[in-house]
Amino acid sequence: MEHDTPDEATRIRTVLKENPLGLSIKEVAAKVGMSRNSVAKYLEVMTATGQLELRHVGNAKLYTLSQRVPVTNIINYAKELIIVLDRSLQIVEASDSFCAFAGVPREAVLHTRLSAPPASLLTPSEESTLSSLLNGGSVWKKEIRLIRGASEIYLDGRFIPTALQNGEPGITLILEDISERRRAERAMQERDRLLHTIFQIPTLPRFFIDQNHKVVYWDRALEIMTGIKSEEVIGTNQHWKVFYATERPCLADLLVDGDTARLKAAYPGIIHRTGAGDGEYECTEFFPGKQGSGKWLRITVSVIRDSAGHVTGVMETLEDVTDQKNREFVIEP
Repeated sequence: MEHDTPDEATRIRTVLKENPLGLSIKEVAAKVGMSRNSVAKYLEVMTATGQLELRHVGNAKLYTLSQRVPVTNIINYAKELIIVLDRSLQIVEASDSFCAFAGVPREAVLHTRLSAPPASLLTPSEESTLSSLLNGGSVWKKEIRLIRGASEIYLDGRFIPTALQNGEPGITLILEDISERRRAERAMQERDRLLHTIFQIPTLPRFFIDQNHKVVYWDRALEIMTGIKSEEVIGTNQHWKVFYATERPCLADLLVDGDTARLKAAYPGIIHRTGAGDGEYECTEFFPGKQGSGKWLRITVSVIRDSAGHVTGVMETLEDVTDQKNREFVIEP
């Protein structure tokens, strides 16, 4: 008498393991003590799910254990984030790496959709377009941008039509975290944008400080005017030495902090240049020299912003107007 229990599949795998060259339906039935019809049904299901391989030798069908590695074993060792969807677009497999990325156990991921938590990788509209992949077709590629707190995460996604172990169509999603690459590209773009902004300004002596009051740029014209080499000040906050004998904030420092009230108090003659740029001020002041001489300087300070509108620093431009001022003093009665 036959007993169709889950152990029957295990018994079939055992006899096939003992006979690596393969067995026919009749031979398997004899070794496990089951009818040929029952064995044939088991073998058909196990072949469809990828557990067995079938080859034809003459008129005979020989079954052997599949040499393929189970999908779950592969995805859990891959560095990429991997998700497998069934024909209803529900998640049926998720790699350890994806579960760690999502911050939830696998049980919380399975049987959910890409458009819903905890995955939340696609909009419902984007998810609906995946149905076409269930009929085959080419790989669909998409870059996915996620916001987590104050951070942006970029994932390079490949949606691949897949035959599941039960023979049904599905989709495998392979995600690669490219956030560092995108941040590096953005930093390079911002650096290029900054340089473009710098060189759009007339060629007067100028320097640029970042949000931390560190000198980022110190041009050759300023070296000639002050006698201070760029290598002496780049990466420091020593730009004050151009103007003062002791350390104190320059116009650029006050503006980068957004302290316009203090800026106006320190430089009563300062004016806001409307229409000349966002956050741009100008003043003309006399700065005593170290040997008793001095210079009249027309100073312009301009806020520099990145593509997102955030302040990245301040450009300070200097123009020596001493001769002009001296002529004005001579003319005055």
